[in-house]
Amino acid sequence: MNKESFSYCVVIRTLGLAGDMYQKELDSLLIQTIPPKKIIIYIAEGYDKPLESIGIEEYVYVKKGMVAQRALPLTEVDTDYVLMLDDDVYLPPNGVEKLYQGLISMDGDCISPDVFETHKLSFGSKFQAFITNLVIPRRDDQWAFKINKTSSFSYNNKPAKDVYLSQSAAGPASFWRTESFRKILFEDELWLDELGFAYGDDLLFFHKLVKNDGKLLIHYRTGIIHLDAGTGRKDYMSDPNRLTLRAMIHLVLWWRICYNLSSNTKIDKLIASLAYMLKFTQGLIIHLVYSLCKLSSKPLSSYITGHVKGWKYVHSERYTSVPNFILPKDRSH
Repeated sequence: MNKESFSYCVVIRTLGLAGDMYQKELDSLLIQTIPPKKIIIYIAEGYDKPLESIGIEEYVYVKKGMVAQRALPLTEVDTDYVLMLDDDVYLPPNGVEKLYQGLISMDGDCISPDVFETHKLSFGSKFQAFITNLVIPRRDDQWAFKINKTSSFSYNNKPAKDVYLSQSAAGPASFWRTESFRKILFEDELWLDELGFAYGDDLLFFHKLVKNDGKLLIHYRTGIIHLDAGTGRKDYMSDPNRLTLRAMIHLVLWWRICYNLSSNTKIDKLIASLAYMLKFTQGLIIHLVYSLCKLSSKPLSSYITGHVKGWKYVHSERYTSVPNFILPKDRSH
């Protein structure tokens, strides 16, 4: 690798609340074998700049939102590559170098480290993921993650190589060709922030690249760690309407990336619909059991209400005005 010809910027989205984890992230960027040209922090409007610092980062205030703080023109980025981070990620000294090597080795548009390591979960955790969200393990078929017609995913249960093709990825860290990021026009997905909590933004983000002819990769052995400040999850868990919101977004995401992208033949639409009915029924049973255990009808009623709201939303004027997920060639930057 010719390090002299390789230059990248780092962009971090934050609310400035990650504390020591944010400091560890900044410190780890200082010791990279290939140092960044710039470190740009996209902080939400209304929040104070954090006290944690390494003295070289640049702050830019933007609108708050999981999508809004990522769907940016990156006007401050003047390099061919960009490392996108949440504010709670640690990178070993050769972390960026490994990502770059992996990206170049397979001529990818984006590469993401496997920070959640689903394949390493215990049998009990894997079984729970299957029961609650139809997350399915697969044999090694040269793919990391695949999106199925329920909008859930399957995962490579025993990856033998460092780098694989993928149809989705985890959001805390990703390394992009800057041009490839700009081409997906992620700003079209700002509608997700309007729903309250942007659950599923990672799925939209990475799958949009794939569906618009981009090549997404997963690197299994970078040593990059998600420290997990958990700010967004805390906001979500404190929302009394979270069960309704989650059910609503499940349906809307399926509609956007599965049903809308099915071919116009009736059979393809029917297969996608039957797949989601399976997921809906599975969720209905889980929420019924949850309601019985809690001696409350709220979990079950929230699940049903969320799906009704989701159905109404995908037929609303707001949603039908959102540009297609598949971009016309003349719309890309």
